[in-house]
Amino acid sequence: MLLRLATLFIPLFWLFPAQADWQMNKVDNLQEVGERAKAANIPVVIFFSRVRCGACDKLKENALLPLVENGLLEGYIEIVEIEANAKAQVLDFDGVAVPNSEMAALYNVTTFPNMVFADGTGDDLEIRMNNSGAYDFFAFYFKQRINQALAKLENPKRIE
Repeated sequence: MLLRLATLFIPLFWLFPAQADWQMNKVDNLQEVGERAKAANIPVVIFFSRVRCGACDKLKENALLPLVENGLLEGYIEIVEIEANAKAQVLDFDGVAVPNSEMAALYNVTTFPNMVFADGTGDDLEIRMNNSGAYDFFAFYFKQRINQALAKLENPKRIE
């Protein structure tokens, strides 16, 4: 009896795989990201967060990662994460190693989470998005800012 039940339910594991933990792409080389963005004429979105930042984690889990992981932003932006208080370095858009905290200072990021839109060379497009806690409307406002960034890059493509 037990063997018969097992043979009935085991195939269900292949039909419904466990959901993998979604992760934001923590960047270590902005120069490579910038080259991809330049080639596609799309903006780079740098998601500045902090280690052990509850608001940062909630924004990622509840609003940002569902858009990223479902491919809804693919071809419209290059998105990466920098944890500003992590003891790590990132290669900037010129290939120079810079501490994460200095990257946040370079873009004048003082509140977290914070998203900065830049072009493929790292120039700030002066479009920002901060956490408001209103996750129900996040996708609408995020797509609006993506379209603003695409317009600044003179890219006719728009996300709906």
